[in-house]
Amino acid sequence: MNPLNVLYGTMPLLILCTVVHFYPSAPLTAATALNALDPEFEAASASLKVPRMTTFLRVTLPMCLPAALDVARYLFVSAMTTVSAVVFLYSPSTVLAAVAVLNMDDAGFIGPAAAMCTVIMASSAVAALVLHLASRALVARSQAWRRPVAS
Repeated sequence: MNPLNVLYGTMPLLILCTVVHFYPSAPLTAATALNALDPEFEAASASLKVPRMTTFLRVTLPMCLPAALDVARYLFVSAMTTVSAVVFLYSPSTVLAAVAVLNMDDAGFIGPAAAMCTVIMASSAVAALVLHLASRALVARSQAWRRPVAS
């Protein structure tokens, strides 16, 4: 008896599969953002006995926020359009939009398949726009220190 058998055909398995499938881009983006930071932030934080989590939440995360939001946008849009990995994992109770397009096209329903593609593209565009607006607002708030001081 496989203890992971309860995951078969469920949305958590599909989400896990998508995250693992597109995993390499997230650490590369995060590593690039972290390498741009001055390592003295952590040294100063340690010398002042500030907890690491506080340093992460108040310094590191706000400075790396644009990269974190870019990773979220990439993962969402990629997950909306992926078929390669999840086509083997879905069940009749968890039909994905991208897989539904393939099924409609195979059944000869070209019009509904095209409409579903339009819905996928529109929802991806809306999600990207929302993340972009959230990114602008959060970056403006969390990185105000980067703006030049008016004299």
